[in-house]
Amino acid sequence: MDMFGSGFHRLKSALIAREQMQSSITSNIANADTPNYKADSRNFSDFLADQNNLISHSKAATTNPRHIADTSASSRLGGNIYQQEDSRKMDGNSVDIQAEMARMSENQLMHELSMKMVSGKLSGLLNAIKEGNR
Repeated sequence: MDMFGSGFHRLKSALIAREQMQSSITSNIANADTPNYKADSRNFSDFLADQNNLISHSKAATTNPRHIADTSASSRLGGNIYQQEDSRKMDGNSVDIQAEMARMSENQLMHELSMKMVSGKLSGLLNAIKEGNR
């Protein structure tokens, strides 16, 4: 029996996806002046889907050659993670600094909310442990 339940594991996946998104955004901002740099336009749901697929594939095993073959995250995405719209800059860079800063702020707020939810779950477990000692 899993003491934390599936909700805790979903929060863990969400936090990992938030961290990956933060890394993507900071990479975009860091390369705002790099000629011909194409911004990574993946959103939270893309990172969360990749994280959930990693978890589901780690539990499954192919035991028969007729089973469905594993498809990796890169083949599902088709390698198309970059913005396709025409660049407004003459150097070919597609990073919009203001949009990236807004994405970063939203991601930070959502990360903090997820951490509060994890904290609430852990404090609930702590209360159950304390009450069990009476």
